[in-house]
Amino acid sequence: MSTSSNISTYVERLSDALAAAIANGRVGAPRFVRWIDRIPVSESPTDAITSGIEVCNRVFGSTPVREYIHGDDALQGTLHAVWDNGASAIISAGPAGSGANTGPEIMLLGSSGAVYFDGAQGGVATVELVGRG
Repeated sequence: MSTSSNISTYVERLSDALAAAIANGRVGAPRFVRWIDRIPVSESPTDAITSGIEVCNRVFGSTPVREYIHGDDALQGTLHAVWDNGASAIISAGPAGSGANTGPEIMLLGSSGAVYFDGAQGGVATVELVGRG
Protein backbone atom coordinates (compact mmCIF):
# COMPACT_ATOMS: atom_id res chain seq x y z
CA MET A 1 0.00 0.00 0.00
CA SER A 2 1.37 3.43 -0.88
CA THR A 3 2.11 6.13 1.69
CA SER A 4 -0.73 8.34 0.40
CA SER A 5 -3.17 5.41 0.75
CA ASN A 6 -1.98 4.87 4.32
CA ILE A 7 -2.49 8.56 5.05
CA SER A 8 -5.95 8.52 3.45
CA THR A 9 -6.97 5.48 5.49
CA TYR A 10 -5.60 7.06 8.66
CA VAL A 11 -7.47 10.35 8.09
CA GLU A 12 -10.63 8.40 7.24
CA ARG A 13 -10.37 6.49 10.53
CA LEU A 14 -9.77 9.75 12.37
CA SER A 15 -12.79 11.33 10.67
CA ASP A 16 -14.94 8.33 11.63
CA ALA A 17 -13.77 8.54 15.25
CA LEU A 18 -14.51 12.27 15.51
CA ALA A 19 -17.94 11.76 13.92
CA ALA A 20 -18.62 8.98 16.44
CA ALA A 21 -17.66 11.27 19.34
CA ILE A 22 -20.20 13.82 18.06
CA ALA A 23 -22.90 11.21 17.35
CA ASN A 24 -22.44 9.76 20.86
CA GLY A 25 -23.05 13.19 22.40
CA ARG A 26 -19.56 13.45 23.89
CA VAL A 27 -19.04 17.10 22.87
CA GLY A 28 -22.52 18.48 22.17
CA ALA A 29 -22.79 20.66 19.07
CA PRO A 30 -19.35 21.00 17.44
CA ARG A 31 -18.19 24.63 17.45
CA PHE A 32 -14.43 24.85 16.84
CA VAL A 33 -11.59 22.68 15.54
CA ARG A 34 -7.90 23.43 15.90
CA TRP A 35 -5.88 21.13 13.61
CA ILE A 36 -2.09 21.34 13.62
CA ASP A 37 -0.43 18.86 11.29
CA ARG A 38 3.25 17.98 11.49
CA ILE A 39 4.11 16.56 8.09
CA PRO A 40 7.21 14.95 6.58
CA VAL A 41 9.38 17.47 4.70
CA SER A 42 8.55 15.65 1.46
CA GLU A 43 4.81 16.43 1.76
CA SER A 44 2.87 19.55 0.83
CA PRO A 45 1.23 21.67 3.53
CA THR A 46 -1.66 22.27 1.11
CA ASP A 47 -2.38 18.53 0.87
CA ALA A 48 -2.39 18.23 4.67
CA ILE A 49 -4.71 21.24 4.97
CA THR A 50 -7.04 19.75 2.35
CA SER A 51 -7.30 16.54 4.41
CA GLY A 52 -8.01 18.58 7.52
CA ILE A 53 -10.75 20.65 5.90
CA GLU A 54 -12.41 17.49 4.56
CA VAL A 55 -12.63 16.13 8.11
CA CYS A 56 -13.93 19.48 9.40
CA ASN A 57 -16.59 19.52 6.67
CA ARG A 58 -17.80 16.20 8.00
CA VAL A 59 -17.69 17.40 11.62
CA PHE A 60 -19.68 20.56 10.83
CA GLY A 61 -21.97 18.95 8.23
CA SER A 62 -21.24 21.29 5.32
CA THR A 63 -18.53 23.26 3.56
CA PRO A 64 -17.25 26.60 4.88
CA VAL A 65 -18.78 29.86 3.72
CA ARG A 66 -15.49 31.74 4.21
CA GLU A 67 -11.84 30.65 4.02
CA TYR A 68 -8.70 32.67 4.72
CA ILE A 69 -5.44 31.07 3.59
CA HIS A 70 -1.92 32.13 4.52
CA GLY A 71 1.47 30.52 3.85
CA ASP A 72 3.79 29.54 1.06
CA ASP A 73 2.99 25.81 0.54
CA ALA A 74 6.71 25.03 0.77
CA LEU A 75 7.23 25.35 4.50
CA GLN A 76 3.92 26.21 6.11
CA GLY A 77 0.26 26.85 5.40
CA THR A 78 -2.67 27.94 7.54
CA LEU A 79 -6.38 28.04 6.81
CA HIS A 80 -9.06 29.75 8.90
CA ALA A 81 -12.51 28.57 7.84
CA VAL A 82 -15.97 29.64 9.00
CA TRP A 83 -19.22 27.71 8.47
CA ASP A 84 -22.69 29.22 8.11
CA ASN A 85 -23.69 28.05 11.61
CA GLY A 86 -20.86 30.11 13.16
CA ALA A 87 -18.52 27.18 13.73
CA SER A 88 -14.89 27.68 12.75
CA ALA A 89 -11.60 25.87 12.30
CA ILE A 90 -7.95 26.79 12.18
CA ILE A 91 -5.88 24.25 10.25
CA SER A 92 -2.12 24.64 10.04
CA ALA A 93 0.48 22.34 8.49
CA GLY A 94 4.25 22.44 8.34
CA PRO A 95 7.27 20.15 8.39
CA ALA A 96 7.86 18.16 11.56
CA GLY A 97 11.62 18.39 11.24
CA SER A 98 14.30 15.77 11.23
CA GLY A 99 13.50 12.74 13.38
CA ALA A 100 10.25 14.20 14.77
CA ASN A 101 6.98 12.31 14.79
CA THR A 102 4.41 13.37 12.23
CA GLY A 103 0.64 13.55 12.41
CA PRO A 104 -2.17 15.89 13.32
CA GLU A 105 -2.87 17.33 16.75
CA ILE A 106 -6.58 18.05 16.95
CA MET A 107 -8.76 19.81 19.47
CA LEU A 108 -12.52 19.66 18.86
CA LEU A 109 -14.58 21.94 21.10
CA GLY A 110 -18.29 21.45 21.36
CA SER A 111 -21.11 23.15 23.24
CA SER A 112 -20.72 20.74 26.16
CA GLY A 113 -17.34 19.03 25.86
CA ALA A 114 -14.07 18.60 24.04
CA VAL A 115 -11.99 15.91 22.37
CA TYR A 116 -8.21 16.06 22.08
CA PHE A 117 -6.15 13.93 19.74
CA ASP A 118 -2.36 13.99 19.31
CA GLY A 119 -1.24 11.99 16.29
CA ALA A 120 2.40 12.94 16.80
CA GLN A 121 2.28 11.11 20.14
CA GLY A 122 1.09 7.77 18.78
CA GLY A 123 -2.10 8.60 16.98
CA VAL A 124 -3.00 5.12 15.76
CA ALA A 125 -4.10 4.05 19.24
CA THR A 126 -5.73 7.34 20.13
CA VAL A 127 -7.87 7.39 16.96
CA GLU A 128 -9.79 4.48 18.46
CA LEU A 129 -10.09 6.23 21.85
CA VAL A 130 -11.61 9.35 20.26
CA GLY A 131 -14.60 7.31 19.09
CA ARG A 132 -15.37 5.62 22.40
CA GLY A 133 -18.37 6.84 24.36
